[in-house]
Amino acid sequence: MKRGRAVILVLAAVAAAAGLGWAAGQRVSTPEQVASEAEPPEPSLITVEVELTELAADVITRADVGYDDPAALSLSGALGGRPPVLLVTSAPERGTDLPEGSAAIEISGRPVFLLVGEIPVFRDMRPKSEGPDVLQLEAALSRLGYFDGAPDEEWDPNTGAAVAAWYEAAGYTPNGVSDEEERRLETARDRVKTARNQVKTAEDRIETAEDGIDTAARNRSTAEGSISRARKTLADAEEDLAKAQAGPDELEIRRARSAVASAKEQLDFANADGREAAAGAERAILASEGTREQAARDYAVTLTRWQSAQDGVHPDGGTVPTPAQMEALRLAFESAGAALETAERGIEEARASRDRKAVQSAAAVRTAEDGLAAAQKTLDDLLAPPDASAQSRAVDAARSGLDSARAGLGDAERGVEAAGKSLEDARSGLEDAEAELADAEADLAKLESETGIWVPAGEMIFLERLPVRVDRLTAERGSTVSGSFMTVTGSELAARGSVLVRDVSLVREGQEARIDDPLLSEPLVGQIRLVADRPGTQNVSNDRHYIEIVADGIPDELIGGNVKIVIPVGGTDGEVLAVPAAALSATADGSTRVEVEQPDGSTRFVVVNPGLAASGLVEITPLDGVLQAGDLVVVGAASGG
Repeated sequence: MKRGRAVILVLAAVAAAAGLGWAAGQRVSTPEQVASEAEPPEPSLITVEVELTELAADVITRADVGYDDPAALSLSGALGGRPPVLLVTSAPERGTDLPEGSAAIEISGRPVFLLVGEIPVFRDMRPKSEGPDVLQLEAALSRLGYFDGAPDEEWDPNTGAAVAAWYEAAGYTPNGVSDEEERRLETARDRVKTARNQVKTAEDRIETAEDGIDTAARNRSTAEGSISRARKTLADAEEDLAKAQAGPDELEIRRARSAVASAKEQLDFANADGREAAAGAERAILASEGTREQAARDYAVTLTRWQSAQDGVHPDGGTVPTPAQMEALRLAFESAGAALETAERGIEEARASRDRKAVQSAAAVRTAEDGLAAAQKTLDDLLAPPDASAQSRAVDAARSGLDSARAGLGDAERGVEAAGKSLEDARSGLEDAEAELADAEADLAKLESETGIWVPAGEMIFLERLPVRVDRLTAERGSTVSGSFMTVTGSELAARGSVLVRDVSLVREGQEARIDDPLLSEPLVGQIRLVADRPGTQNVSNDRHYIEIVADGIPDELIGGNVKIVIPVGGTDGEVLAVPAAALSATADGSTRVEVEQPDGSTRFVVVNPGLAASGLVEITPLDGVLQAGDLVVVGAASGG
């Protein structure tokens, strides 16, 4: 600066001397002057001095002052209930602060909530949804105090409960199970109910079959006992015959009397066993009839429901049944019919078992009666005069009794086999019924896990920062929504401007920037908070990048105004040699040089390395030749005239 003032003083002195010389020259003229005045002067070089100075470079632009981080809000998808017309039913006033979790707007009665997050909404989120967007939602719900536990990437019942609490706290009904999902759930529940009835029927059949096996085993045991007794009777009869032929004695009479007593006991046992078998068979029939009555009631109910559906009326809701509902009702009707048929077969089997038991019991009683008659006959024969022919008949009767007992054992064996087959069939039926029940319950559980509370894409908007401030409403209450419905900004003032593409490499986020305006007593020092990564965003031209500058203490008087932005982008480290840009010229080999005027008027060239350019000056470093401050470099030539 001192050198500049000195140059000005010298120029002033030169000008003054020139003025005096001009005044004197008006009166005196030499022959040379006369000649020069008659011809144009020789062209002269225009030169400037090489300066030794510090250089500082700035990027200067203009910016509008307003609230920071503007963003246009629009729906991310459809709303819950899929309203046919998107009508604004409630909207905030301009300047309203919107915190996280609040509804930015209400459209057709549904809220559009704001949450903090970097991932834009790209889908509806439902039970079993997985991904980082679910983690983002759960993290937001956790911050709002609705989600317990550690947020993860899977929508589970805890997520649905948190969403429901959030909606209800805001005064809205959460999105739940749709009508179609409810119908699918109803069909699945009917299938589970039918399968459980089939399992119960199969279990009853097993119980009846097991009772039949027990009864058949007892009958076989009775028949085996009858054979044993018949063999004993035959042996006794044969012995009696031998004795009759040899002649009776007191010992034989005592034995005959003992045989009569034993035969009476056998008859009592056969009668008691027959009564017990009959009672067990009646209990089995009663159980089978109870099962059939329940199956008949179920069949009547499902028949009525199926007929109602065929008439076009769903038996539960009174609506026209869907194909899926018709199929479920038909399956329930057919399953109830099968259960009724199974129950009726159970009654038939129980009655057949009762009849077999009655036959077997009667045979056992007859065998015992025959044994008693034979024993009594033997005693009578002993007490009567010996009659070998009578004893012979007793032997024949005993043999006949043994044959009858053997026939009874055959019946009993066949009864055991039949009962075992019935049990095997019943167990197979139970396995099938249990498999169907497991499948039905698994399908119902899967369906229940995939239905429930969900969030439509249109009812969420994620922003990187909250709270925000309503800057402008593009869809007023009562109007329809098409595209953006609101512009929001941050809660602090900022200057929003742009820089040329060629200068964007010189600026960076966090860099110092000064806001200058006549309303300010001195520039405000702030910093660049945002530099757009591509040109043409935020409504700036395609050759410029959007930037945003924040600073403490921006006065409200500047809101809406356009201010000057100065961004320091570099400087030299101390004083350097500098010349005007016009002093630089390029050579054929690509180097840069300056032309220096010598004291004798001649010139020389010095190859230099150009550096920082600022305020019309360019930093230079001599590479080939000598150059120092005060040397005159050529910037042009003045033509004569």
